[in-house]
Amino acid sequence: MSQSPLSRAIRDLERELGVVLFVRTTRRVELTAAGSVLLERSRQALIEIDGAIADARRAVGPDSGVLGIGYGPFSGAVVTRIAEEAAANGAGFTLRLEEEVTPDSLRRLAVHELAAAVVMETPGAARRHGVRIDSMRDEPLLAALPESHAYAGAPAIPLAVFVAERILLPREPAGQAFNVWFRAVVRSAGFELGRTLETLSAPWDRRMLPVANGEAVCPFVAEWAAEAEGVAAVPFDPPLSFPTDLASCWPPTDAVNELVEAACRVRDAEGWLTQRSARTVLPED
Repeated sequence: MSQSPLSRAIRDLERELGVVLFVRTTRRVELTAAGSVLLERSRQALIEIDGAIADARRAVGPDSGVLGIGYGPFSGAVVTRIAEEAAANGAGFTLRLEEEVTPDSLRRLAVHELAAAVVMETPGAARRHGVRIDSMRDEPLLAALPESHAYAGAPAIPLAVFVAERILLPREPAGQAFNVWFRAVVRSAGFELGRTLETLSAPWDRRMLPVANGEAVCPFVAEWAAEAEGVAAVPFDPPLSFPTDLASCWPPTDAVNELVEAACRVRDAEGWLTQRSARTVLPED
């Protein structure tokens, strides 16, 4: 949506509700307290709606021909390739792609609202959620920098330089899993995150204005680079990667087995695992 109709839609919503949802300045936009409350409750409402739709589809019968597969903000390209691979090999189903954070995907998998999900590596997920886990991809992480940054045209940015900047991170609780993981990665390299800035709201890959405006830097992935105007994508030194797994329902149906096989096929053919070996973990392991 372009800026003009977006601004008009926000004004109409604020008039309808009788509250101010955003505070706007010439440099940034922030949620008010009322906006934050509405956002969080709306997310929960959408989750409930998604669950109701999934229940309705299951009521039609287990062989509806549609499988839901979840994916996180870093995994759009991965889940698209899995869907393409399944279709190219004549899969007897179609995939419904649903973007959400890893904890939500794992909870929905546990109650079979999804057939599978590309999730961030989560130790103990197989046993805790009763799902199958297959290591899937080591996604290269890049540094999102303002185009005016001293390292914007460099072949790489030292991690020590990056962590000394103000770091843009996803707002919690939705972004908590990523934030914990990224802080641990930085800590293992001998550094700590000092100054941080939370994004306004999910999906946080679309909230790169503070980077473009020179207010912060941010970790992101290559598929975002084309969508982030005014932002330079630079590899880290040393290189960093974001590990993702494919979590799938257990015990599986024939269709879920077919989906997992398609995912592992494209993983191996395209060399997605660069830091880890291929591994499968079952709930009883």
